[in-house]
Amino acid sequence: MTPVEIIALIFIILSIIKLVVIFINPNTWYSTKNPLARLVWGNLSATIFSFLLGGVVLFYLLHEINIVQVFVAIVFTFLLAILTVAPNIEKIMKATGNQLKKENFFAKHWVAVFVWVSIMAWVAYEIFVNMFS
Repeated sequence: MTPVEIIALIFIILSIIKLVVIFINPNTWYSTKNPLARLVWGNLSATIFSFLLGGVVLFYLLHEINIVQVFVAIVFTFLLAILTVAPNIEKIMKATGNQLKKENFFAKHWVAVFVWVSIMAWVAYEIFVNMFS
């Protein structure tokens, strides 16, 4: 089994656990009273964990496919996320709008913005280098 297949299998197992927990008691997964949920979804821990694990996953993905293909997979995932949030989009947009009025988006989300801009620049570079070579 390749590292990418192992990562996929781990994600499948974790997703099944999440679905079972949410099916049994939806409040358990996102409850701020749950210490595990606070640890996983805490601002700093989630940022560090996502950044490091994202780097590891990207490392293994780049051994199998290129960054443009990774980016297109991200686009696919984005479209699936829209499918997931579409039924609640009005509530999400209202909550997001209220949050953005209260704080500077870039000050709070600079890590994510930096990662996205870096990936987009990398993908654009790869596309244009391949186009003209």
